Amino acid sequence: MLHRLSASAASCFVVLVLCLAPAARAQQAEVYRQWTSSDGKSLEAAMVAVEGDVVKLKLRTGAVVPVPLARLSAADQAFARQAAPAAPTAPAVAATGGATEMPAAPAAEKTWPRTVALGTDVIPVTVVKEDAAAKEFVYRSEHYEFRCDSKLGTNVVKEFNRIFEATYLVNCKLPLDFKPTPEPLHKYFVAQLYTTKDDYLANGGLKGSGGVYQSGKKALSVPLSSLGVMMVGSRVSLEPSKDEDNATLIHEITHQMMNHWLRHLPVWYIEGSAEYVSILKYEHGRFSLGGMGERLHHFLQRRGTDGKHYTMLDLEELTSLDGKTWAAALTNGKAGKNYASAALLTYYFYHLDDQRDAAHMMAYLRAVENAKTKEEHEAAFKTHLMRERSFDDLKTDLKKGMRKEGIEIEFAAAGRNEKVSESSQ
Repeated sequence: MLHRLSASAASCFVVLVLCLAPAARAQQAEVYRQWTSSDGKSLEAAMVAVEGDVVKLKLRTGAVVPVPLARLSAADQAFARQAAPAAPTAPAVAATGGATEMPAAPAAEKTWPRTVALGTDVIPVTVVKEDAAAKEFVYRSEHYEFRCDSKLGTNVVKEFNRIFEATYLVNCKLPLDFKPTPEPLHKYFVAQLYTTKDDYLANGGLKGSGGVYQSGKKALSVPLSSLGVMMVGSRVSLEPSKDEDNATLIHEITHQMMNHWLRHLPVWYIEGSAEYVSILKYEHGRFSLGGMGERLHHFLQRRGTDGKHYTMLDLEELTSLDGKTWAAALTNGKAGKNYASAALLTYYFYHLDDQRDAAHMMAYLRAVENAKTKEEHEAAFKTHLMRERSFDDLKTDLKKGMRKEGIEIEFAAAGRNEKVSESSQ
């Protein structure tokens, strides 16, 4: 069984920091200065324009990145507003993949779509760098940059492009309105792929996991062993695709699509929402959202059940799990129950709760998007998802809803996950 974990769930914060590569030559027409973030980090860049509440900064590398003014120091905010030039016309995209900015994200659908598919005019992957001596291989799609320590075969590059871009699109189009956007100061989403599991673990991967999104590194990390690929000589090639291989990557990409949401959301929903997208039927750039009952059965069968019966984690325990306790479950054999329970609860709120239109979940997301305190987050959960129900009431409603999907649900006794104390970390 593949287990996946968002490391950012254990430490959810976004740091305004960038390691800048040295530029070959400074451009004479631009004035570069030190910019300082509200948390004290700094970088050197030239201001291009201020558009609303965002300042566009040009790095020494030539990349132009949007930065929310609110993430800058008060002095830099004042400087930007006083010295703001008009926004220039964007230069043409370079043949080497140096796009100035990603296009605007597609708008979310008003209702739940039946299918989400890439068009036939998907922008091909660009080879940015292939340096065998340095073991640095970099490839770039329209919204993604993925890096590997081994050369990727042509078919692998095409398939990764397809799955990255399709997962980006489905997360844009769901009526939940997540508005996926790269991490601050990043022009692309970044994926780091490792040839060996040892290298993956040495670079922050967690034992027992098939992939991890790390907000501190602003990248998702995945060992190639989780992605249905194999080494042929010195190149990486595709093996026959399996659902669980795609599911690992789709799960982690979804975490990255939601990077700016992670500090707002409870761990059960961070993991449950990523599991939900990985449950969808995926084939060659197309996600199908029809026949979800059948997909749920298949999902549970992959977890060693008959697909028609499942014992979920106690709901009060599930909704109160913190990131450290969730991470600890990866090493004690309890993670599978946590992930599956989070997926089923998420599915219930999306498709089975009340009028079965996810209206309460969407209201919850809008509320937590603007919540500033722990109390406000807890109030949003009680107001929009619990709606004066007790946890016993919620269990009853969930069981009724899942029964309509042909699945009988029971609940384990509370206490399956032992709380991880600060002193044990």
